[in-house]
Amino acid sequence: MKPLIDDAFISMLEQRDLYIGRSMNGLFGGTRRANAYGSSAEFADYRDYFPGDDLRRIDWNLYARFEKLYLKLYVDERQLHHRIYIDASASMDWGQPSKAETALKLTAALAYLSVRATDRVSIYILHGDKCEPLCPAFSSVRSFYNAAHLLNGVRFKGDCDVAAAITNFEHTGRNDGLSVIISDFLNDNDFRPAVESLLYKGKKVHLLQILSEDEITPSLRGRFFLLDSEGQGEDDERNYRSIITRSRVKAYEKALAWYQNEISSFCKARDVGFITVCSSDPIEKILFFKATEERLIQ
Repeated sequence: MKPLIDDAFISMLEQRDLYIGRSMNGLFGGTRRANAYGSSAEFADYRDYFPGDDLRRIDWNLYARFEKLYLKLYVDERQLHHRIYIDASASMDWGQPSKAETALKLTAALAYLSVRATDRVSIYILHGDKCEPLCPAFSSVRSFYNAAHLLNGVRFKGDCDVAAAITNFEHTGRNDGLSVIISDFLNDNDFRPAVESLLYKGKKVHLLQILSEDEITPSLRGRFFLLDSEGQGEDDERNYRSIITRSRVKAYEKALAWYQNEISSFCKARDVGFITVCSSDPIEKILFFKATEERLIQ
């Protein structure tokens, strides 16, 4: 696979940021607004002075006017911790370009936007029911380039149970940043428990569904022996022989539309972002149109 990032890739992200949408908890020393008042340079409000308050924050000009002590309050800024989960199953290694390549480019873009805002970011690879960190959490541009190099070496194989991998993982965080799950969501395992688990922990969740052009508008016709990409060879029970006719293609497209509507309805009811993209879409179109419309990027 060719390198995921270059100077042009970085340049197109320079004027963008992740859309956070609400105040979250995090570590001190960042640039994101928190729920509480803090010690940044940005003024927020006044309140009455109480004995024991910091005398340096008294507004003496107001005291001269009203003969009452008021304390200046400032915006509290925190460093958030965003987490990106990549479905690394064999079904993602499909299409031209592959869904895997698009998933890795989107991950790199989101990670760069995170560190550019001085936030932390963790990238996790989902294989089977396991959630494995690609590298330690990072918040610097230098570490981002190291992570991008590791992303280029991710191998997509086997199957993936998104729900089991994420719900069994202990380090998902609580109300401290975005959680983005990148997958085609085309398997028998129900992903919804993973979303419910993250929401319970106060996370802001986004689902990025990547489909290939052939999966959106199939062009196959005739007799075929179809192999499940996540199966175990030609004898796997998930494989089957079929005559693909125009009516079967129409039935498939109707079923896909129904499934995507189910995902969309589930997400809307829970204020979860949901974006479906084609792996052949230019990365700029995905980031600056679809991701912007769905308030993942601003």
